Amino acid sequence: MALRRILQIEQPQDATILRSKSTRITTFDKSLQPLIDDMIETMRETDGVGLAAPQVGVLRRIVVIEQPAQFEELEDGSVREIAPSELVVMINPEIIKASEETITMQEGCLSMPGRYGDVPRASWVTIKYQDVRGKEQRIRHASSEGYKIGRIAQHEIDHLDGVMFTDRMADITSLVDLRQDATPRRRRPLLRRRPAAEPSPAQE
Repeated sequence: MALRRILQIEQPQDATILRSKSTRITTFDKSLQPLIDDMIETMRETDGVGLAAPQVGVLRRIVVIEQPAQFEELEDGSVREIAPSELVVMINPEIIKASEETITMQEGCLSMPGRYGDVPRASWVTIKYQDVRGKEQRIRHASSEGYKIGRIAQHEIDHLDGVMFTDRMADITSLVDLRQDATPRRRRPLLRRRPAAEPSPAQE
């Protein structure tokens, strides 16, 4: 496995790739696994919860998602894990059903670090995809609340079509830019890195 450079939207050559539509995978062989392994390692190293192949410069329809573990705070102030993290690799993913109801939550992006915006997403989606062997899989009624697979998948599938989260914002003027914020950051359970005084959106 190896870390890969994540493309940045400000770089013209990177932006050309990030704004392009990815091609479907038609051959399921051993050549896919090294890319998938690298994507997972890169996602984890950068504290992300999702990564699409175009973000590492590969215009193929592959996304990796790691839904964060879920915790609850007990009466004594301690924290207990109530659900483990969940890793999903999706090849040729498609959203085949989506709720009419939406949930608006703050999102960020590894290809736009330091910027956060409120993005409305379908409150649940059903996703059809193929696994590494090419077998069709489905996740039905995946929730988009609390940075679960439903929301992360909508963000990552957008990347496969050249769409950034800022394109989905109802009001782009509300975009928050923290690139100049010198406040020390720390890893928080479930979510992405951000100043401790602020709520933490997931990084995708």
